[in-house]
Amino acid sequence: MSASKTERLLNLLIALLERRRGYSKEELRALIPPYREATGDDAFNRLFERDKEDLREMGVPVETFPDDSLYENDQSGLRYRIDRHKYRLPELQFSPQESAVLSLASRLWQQASLGSAAARAVRRLDVQGALAEGDPLIGVEPRIRTAEPAFEAMLKAVLAHTPVSFDYRSPRDGQPQQRRVEPWGLGNRYGHWYLAGRDLDRDAQRTFRLSRVTSTVKKLSGGYSIPEDFTMRAVLAGLQAPQDHGTAVLWLREDKAHSLRSAAAAVETARPPAGWDAVELGYGDVEVLAEEIASHGANAWVQEPDELRGAVVRRLEGALAAATEAPPSYSLTEDTSRPSRKTGSLDQLPRLLDLVSYVTANPGVALEETARKFDISTTQLIKDLNLLFVCGTPGYGPDQLIEAFWEDGTISINNAAEIDKPVRLSLDEALSLVVGLQALETVPGVGEQPALRSALSKLLAAAGGVAGRHTAVAADLAAEERAPEVLALQEAAAARRSVEIEYLVPSRDEITTRRIDPLRVFAVDGHWYTEAWCHRQQAVRQFRVDRMRALTETGEPFDPPAARSSEFPDSLFTPRETDQLVVLKVSERLAELADQYGARRRALLEDGSLAAEIRLSTTAVLAGLVARHGGEVVVLEPADVAEQTQEWLRHALEAYRAAAAPTGG
Repeated sequence: MSASKTERLLNLLIALLERRRGYSKEELRALIPPYREATGDDAFNRLFERDKEDLREMGVPVETFPDDSLYENDQSGLRYRIDRHKYRLPELQFSPQESAVLSLASRLWQQASLGSAAARAVRRLDVQGALAEGDPLIGVEPRIRTAEPAFEAMLKAVLAHTPVSFDYRSPRDGQPQQRRVEPWGLGNRYGHWYLAGRDLDRDAQRTFRLSRVTSTVKKLSGGYSIPEDFTMRAVLAGLQAPQDHGTAVLWLREDKAHSLRSAAAAVETARPPAGWDAVELGYGDVEVLAEEIASHGANAWVQEPDELRGAVVRRLEGALAAATEAPPSYSLTEDTSRPSRKTGSLDQLPRLLDLVSYVTANPGVALEETARKFDISTTQLIKDLNLLFVCGTPGYGPDQLIEAFWEDGTISINNAAEIDKPVRLSLDEALSLVVGLQALETVPGVGEQPALRSALSKLLAAAGGVAGRHTAVAADLAAEERAPEVLALQEAAAARRSVEIEYLVPSRDEITTRRIDPLRVFAVDGHWYTEAWCHRQQAVRQFRVDRMRALTETGEPFDPPAARSSEFPDSLFTPRETDQLVVLKVSERLAELADQYGARRRALLEDGSLAAEIRLSTTAVLAGLVARHGGEVVVLEPADVAEQTQEWLRHALEAYRAAAAPTGG
């Protein structure tokens, strides 16, 4: 938001707070210079309506009421005001334990679009003095991402009860179809976001995975009501990966395809060729299992059912066809963008209001200390303070403008009585913390803490605007069958005790034994990890919990590495000098893969896909990645790696195309 808009909105806010009787639209036009300077009634009306809605979106309760209470149905003389009681954040006080879980709930969204709202909410509670100093929850750092392009539009539709239409790719045949939906709720589970609502064409409740939305989300006219007993958490609970679709019989090469073996049982009656094992496993989604099987290439073969075998073949054939096409021309350019919190109308003015509240409550606070508290530069802080000089109560005379002083390195603010108390949390600010706390209830070792439930209760009581909305958004971070390992790693990280693990290394498809010192446990994209010092590698490494085949507590103490960063990593991949550079072509739908692999050089191709240069410790993972996505990921460079990937795919297809089981050896 520009400084001029911030100034206009702040002056409007102060005016509406300033007197109980409020102002008419024409009075505001005469008082506030930018309104007075608007060319024509239409321009002024549009500007005023936008400003009014911006304030409401920030959580400011702008009220509209008739000029004369005797004529309530007469809309010709409307007035506007802000009720101070409704505007101000209620007095709150959180214990050190409650403050710790609130901080953790806000950090949950640091890599998601709700991160700005969560950061603002915690800052405001801190400014009010509601948060207490306390020990953090050592070793626990869950994260939720919102990389799906449809997320923002779907969230707005859910909160506003707006019907929408979008193109949706069927998980069965992969063909997009238009869907018209009344959105009821939005939730995250297994690392994916889901929309639940009434499908208007089928007149039934349906659930849609956002990653399968292939078009922009369009608003439809009309409104609707949500069933009183609906909760998104219940929908997520029903998404437990069912294993009753069928049972697959696979032949796996001896000592290979370990990720499939972990959930499989041996078939004693089968007689596979020499060098192969026969296993069976239940599954709920043919396409999901086909992805995993395809990633093992010639080391896994589907004996039955035919539907599953066909899905694997389709992926391998699609990947090979895409890999053998003529490569596109491209020129990679440096991508210097970094994830950051959004700034704009929902960030700049709230920061200014919080700044006034903080300095008013702490006169003489140091300039640099304040800049650090608000996570801005001292240059930006001075710009904020300068802006206050042109804001104040209507009339804008010398005694009506806000005064700010900082020349001696400390800050004081005077003449700001209208806005010296913290503003109530907006809907998205309150929702980000409430949903974050509810998500933490599903985290092993955290959800049982009494402080979490009491903090949630206090926040719900203070954030009236979120009432009824918090059941429409949910996130489930449960580790489910891996909960014992997650808890054991949390305890080891907190106690600084080493553990020994048997760990599957996907790039080599082998099980290794490691002694590790867990430093913290975190969740990203539906998977739990531990960041730990690996004694075998003599370096900090990240280990995915579902790849641990065994975990044993050694009881031996350790000291964390002195040079270890306390910052949460932007990427799960840490660049190293020995990394190999690879250029991938990635479909538009899977463009987020470039971010997940930390791509720094990219090129947008004519068909909407992306060429991205990534770093890998080994290229052994590429063939499986390409096969898994069935043509949506292609290796472009280096040429020898691209050729090796094609040969890997051809070899994997040989047995299937021969319509026979693989031979021995």
